[in-house]
Amino acid sequence: MEEKDGVTIVKNPAEPIYTKDVFRLEEDLTIENVEEDEGFMFQDIMHLAVDDEENIYASDTKAALIKVFDKSANYLRTIGKKGQGPGEFLYPFEILVMPQGELMVNDLYQLRVHFFSLDGKFLRQLSSSTMMMFRRPRVDSKGHIIVGHVNAGDEIETVLKKLDSDLNPVLTLATRPVVSKPPTIFEYFENRRSTNLVWDVATDDNIIWGVFNKYEIFVNNPEGKLIRKIVKEYDGIGINKEEEEKLIKAWLGNNPVPPQMTIKFPKEYPPFIRFTCDEEGRIFVQTYEKTEDEEEDYYDVFDSEGKYIVRTSLKYRPQVWKNKKLYMIEENEEGFQVIKRYKVHWDF
Repeated sequence: MEEKDGVTIVKNPAEPIYTKDVFRLEEDLTIENVEEDEGFMFQDIMHLAVDDEENIYASDTKAALIKVFDKSANYLRTIGKKGQGPGEFLYPFEILVMPQGELMVNDLYQLRVHFFSLDGKFLRQLSSSTMMMFRRPRVDSKGHIIVGHVNAGDEIETVLKKLDSDLNPVLTLATRPVVSKPPTIFEYFENRRSTNLVWDVATDDNIIWGVFNKYEIFVNNPEGKLIRKIVKEYDGIGINKEEEEKLIKAWLGNNPVPPQMTIKFPKEYPPFIRFTCDEEGRIFVQTYEKTEDEEEDYYDVFDSEGKYIVRTSLKYRPQVWKNKKLYMIEENEEGFQVIKRYKVHWDF
């Protein structure tokens, strides 16, 4: 570690402190589809939220509603329905439990943010139409919303902002220009995502963010001041033609690339995909590296000081860390969605 201009720089080697995986999950709960009970029917669950009572909220984008279960997997209620009226959804995507006891729902297709009481009463809705590609909102303990969006003026740039609970800007944390190319050139990793910044909010309200073209993680305090920079030695992973074709197929399915478009790939994968922070301030950095059977993604895990402590693997993306438990959306052997809750153990 070293100090430079008031910023702590944490330089990590390529190998973690612990050579064996000290992160362990113990399955604790499963919520599955039950065809006889309409309340349990999952169509396309995308995001989860968990409140202080450990009730579980699941956004179903296809059914256009929120399903709610108690901590024992009992179905409680449905919030919202498909439509365009107050409290109705077209595509309810990210959901958050706000510290003031409200459920926030980001409706991508309506360009609206809805707020409900936790028992399902519609409270209000706000327009996000002035913040194009309003995505991946996170919330701090004061109810501020940290979100990315795109500014489209003379130059196109992605912006990471802190907003108040009425979506008014509080401060700008980071900006990054979007790669400008003729419309026939599609930069896969730059243009495929809604923003070329990644971020999360730690339990101490610090904002963890980065740009996925370098293995650098920045930590800003709640006032927006950069206080820490985390770097790690990183050997890039090359992309061959077969992998390019696989990525295109995962994106377009069986549809051909439009004849007027050229998809451009960099020589290497970006160093990471996204961050998630657990309750102790550890940063789980999802990378493009996979296990030998290609079933799980590798995560680099840093402690709250930025030290690289362990490399672990997960098959599914962490959704919520709450009360030393981890919640994820998975698939069972039949290919149907299930919600899983795990107890989290650290063996050190």
